[in-house]
Amino acid sequence: MKGIRIACVGDVMCGESFYCMGDGVATSLARYGRDFLYGDVADYIRSHDVAMCNVECAISDVGKNELSLRSSQMRASPEAAEHLAAWGINIANVANNHIMEHGRAAAVDTVENLERSGISTIGAGADGTFEGGIQVAELEFEGRRVAFIGACFCREKYAYSGGAQFYEILETVRALREQGKIVVFSVHWGDELMDRPSIRQRKKAAVLAQSGASVIVGHHPHVLQGIEEMEGALAAYSLGNFIFSGMHPQTHWSVILSVTVSEGGVEYDYRLIEKDGEHRPRFVTGEEKVELITEVERRCALLSSEVGDYEYDREYRAERKSSMVEAKHEFRLKVIKKMHRMRPVYVPQVLLRPVQRRLGIW
Repeated sequence: MKGIRIACVGDVMCGESFYCMGDGVATSLARYGRDFLYGDVADYIRSHDVAMCNVECAISDVGKNELSLRSSQMRASPEAAEHLAAWGINIANVANNHIMEHGRAAAVDTVENLERSGISTIGAGADGTFEGGIQVAELEFEGRRVAFIGACFCREKYAYSGGAQFYEILETVRALREQGKIVVFSVHWGDELMDRPSIRQRKKAAVLAQSGASVIVGHHPHVLQGIEEMEGALAAYSLGNFIFSGMHPQTHWSVILSVTVSEGGVEYDYRLIEKDGEHRPRFVTGEEKVELITEVERRCALLSSEVGDYEYDREYRAERKSSMVEAKHEFRLKVIKKMHRMRPVYVPQVLLRPVQRRLGIW
């Protein structure tokens, strides 16, 4: 069997983050349209049999209030779905911690806009309406069927799990595998800005691989984490950001993961990307490419370390605590610096956001 090539990219958020309203992805998309994605990047994605992403925003105008920061942030126009399809995206996981940000109606409309553009969705419940059950998208290549499943393990206010418990996901993976299908699992999990997965994630990935998943692709940390081969499967714990307006330097670069699944197993390669000043991902070249390859190798090596589970977990927790404090301080300073570029109506809303979050009304 000829190998099936799958391109996997990280988080896609085609709207404006609350801290850069008027200066985010949606602004650049409106300026460039389909040309927002550089031609060589789009060509590379389209060179694969299928391409998968995580859509971490509402692609919908349902219920939008232009004067409300809460209503406008992390929301893309319906045209964004058409752009994603034109760039070669075939599969979109919508099970994440932001898909319900603007309510169920906007989430359902997001699925409908993606499907209408020719992109199959996963993670939206069995019937795509964010009720219970597992949504499976199947595509056929060279006479072999590939089944895609999406889930979210982040338990947050606006998260949607994907419609099933972990044991139900494992049962579905086993059943699909027994039918001779290749199973690709897209999952939202982990901790933001961490350069490695937790022990709990690694153990879940191992069980998924043992159950028959050939490819496990993670999102949510917004930074690249290591890639691990196991049980004839591949686990890419976090692909970072593909299209997003994150402000932390580590969120500005990542990879497009190219996976080839064949009778001989799973092989992978990747292309380094970084965002430019207008949030547009481009390929990394020159000395920076050499430096980032070294960093990718370091993050992968963290997964092959002989450190025991207890020591790994202790180091993980300590680093997570330190990185959160540092990131919050840096983030607040950058938000203040960006306020002068926002519409005046949004400035007091940004300042009130921390209070609203504590009160549970954001």
